[in-house]
Amino acid sequence: MKTFLKYFFFLILPIVLIIMWLAGVFHPKIKTEHVKKEPKVVSGLEIETVKVVKEVPVAYTGTVVAGDRAEISTRVMGFVVDVRVKEGDFVKKGTTLFVVDPRDIKAQVNIMRERILQAEKNYNAAKAHYEAVKKTYERFKKLLKEGAITQHEFDQVEAQFKAAQARLEAARAEIKVAREGLKSAKAQLSYAEVKAPFDGYVIQKMVDRGDTATPGRPLAVMERKPYKVEVAFPEKYFGKIKRGDILEVYIEVLGRVFPAKVVEVEPAVNPMTRTFKVKALIDDDRVKSGLFAKVFKIEKLTEPTILIPQKAVFKRWDFTGVWVVKEDGTLELRLIRLGREFDGYYEVLAGLSPGERIVVEGIEKACDGCKVGG
Repeated sequence: MKTFLKYFFFLILPIVLIIMWLAGVFHPKIKTEHVKKEPKVVSGLEIETVKVVKEVPVAYTGTVVAGDRAEISTRVMGFVVDVRVKEGDFVKKGTTLFVVDPRDIKAQVNIMRERILQAEKNYNAAKAHYEAVKKTYERFKKLLKEGAITQHEFDQVEAQFKAAQARLEAARAEIKVAREGLKSAKAQLSYAEVKAPFDGYVIQKMVDRGDTATPGRPLAVMERKPYKVEVAFPEKYFGKIKRGDILEVYIEVLGRVFPAKVVEVEPAVNPMTRTFKVKALIDDDRVKSGLFAKVFKIEKLTEPTILIPQKAVFKRWDFTGVWVVKEDGTLELRLIRLGREFDGYYEVLAGLSPGERIVVEGIEKACDGCKVGG
């Protein structure tokens, strides 16, 4: 018995007490309740209120073109001996852009001058011969009236007179032809210096020194302000867009919207594309030809609808939704159904109501149940 009591008090009882202590029997009990978790705060989000619209801006693709554009070429053939401009230069009207080797043309000018001198000598000789024959003709004419010579003798002198007269006219014509040839050669010589036809910019240079210039082959391309945007509108707008109307033009590379005044409207619809061209003037020095542009035209909807920015839409596999800001400021990812696509916007057919707030910027930061911060 003593052995059992000793075994109980020194072994079993301490083990039982330790187990009870570990189980918390000797600690005060804490009342159980739910632990409230603080929501994560997300900052840097852009929020917009959902609105119903009755009209939307529809974008049409356009291209900026120069008010005046010219392909500069020469009318003579030869080597380019001097290039006085480079691409991007602004030049005044009459400025020499290129010089073509003029030696062949100068030789033609000298030849024409020699021809004129020779023609004048021939004329002087023909005139002297004509004067001499004319005197003989006048004398024989009187002798014929007096009956001193026969008709046959007079006819021979008259033939000589007419031949001398024709020779004089031919010599006079030869001078005229030679002088016209000199004018032509001098004109060709002037074309050896290729000049700017107007004040403008050299946007393309196609030859360098040593290249061969040929008639009709462009040496450079010039253009000048004002610049216009050219756009093809569908035929449904035909007759509704008129000269003087103001269009909104977005130049993507500049990141700006410019007002453009309509200055040209094509008078007919292209039957192949069912479109007509419109040109609108942009009065801004930052705009250059060739730039891509979007031209907006306000289009009325058949019925009011909700539009949201495309960047606000969250897509993951087959799921399409938006992050909605609830009244308590927390975020909820909601399923929506989209309709037509406009320039940068989607039509919402279901899932959103007017007046609700959605995240339109920074959707990659949003999370379900998170709170919108500053």
